[in-house]
Amino acid sequence: MSGVNTITTIDANNSAFQRSYQGIKPDIRREAQQAIGMLLCVDVDNPPARLHLHTLTSKTVPSVLAPGKRVKVYTFHLTSNDAWKASFTLENGTAYLRLCGPHDKIDKNP
Repeated sequence: MSGVNTITTIDANNSAFQRSYQGIKPDIRREAQQAIGMLLCVDVDNPPARLHLHTLTSKTVPSVLAPGKRVKVYTFHLTSNDAWKASFTLENGTAYLRLCGPHDKIDKNP
């Protein structure tokens, strides 16, 4: 199950992610914790349907590892009602969480 498109580590240390995560209500946070946990060992080319994991078309951001390089932004749903999502980049098997929040906000500001 190893490969470039498999998530082997989750990094939630991004301060923007931490602020947005702390701002969500406890009931949503419980469901979000489960969704984040489901990311581990996921093949992003064949993710579980529950996550609704996909890239944002034509959206790239600076790499965490090489800031001069641009990488794809992925999103996944945090809640079963699809109202909340999170975004991340995937580099060398690590999912670097970026933001979480209401569905439309994450799509517009990954």
